[in-house]
Amino acid sequence: MEPFIIIIMGGILPFGSIFIEMYFIFTSFWAYKIYYVYGFMLLVFLILMIVTVCVTIVCTYFLLNAEDYRWQWTSFLSAGSTALYVYLYSFYYFLFKTKMYGLFQTTFYFGYMALFSLTLGIICGTVGYIGTSFFVRKIYATVKID
Repeated sequence: MEPFIIIIMGGILPFGSIFIEMYFIFTSFWAYKIYYVYGFMLLVFLILMIVTVCVTIVCTYFLLNAEDYRWQWTSFLSAGSTALYVYLYSFYYFLFKTKMYGLFQTTFYFGYMALFSLTLGIICGTVGYIGTSFFVRKIYATVKID
């Protein structure tokens, strides 16, 4: 498998784990609805981190099986590609759920969503890289060289 394909496919499952919650977060931020269930949001965030680590480990395992040892950036970017799907979802939310129009509102919305997506991508990428780093160290520590 090519690293580019792994990077693009690596963000689908983590995004799927937060898809429903993203609607409520966007609604509380952009439609000024009050968000009450912070405990559930914490649970969804923990699920996102666990799914991100698991998916990144599987992607890195595929790379290592194909004897491609350039796993570091691929693991970071495959976990961080969740942010790409969140940003694409923000386009859908803007077009079909908000009543915003005009240059200022559009620029404001997409600017903030780009910052949010970039921050989420850095968080997911870092967690995915750290989890994959532990995995790679563990599997290569058990290799016997005779």
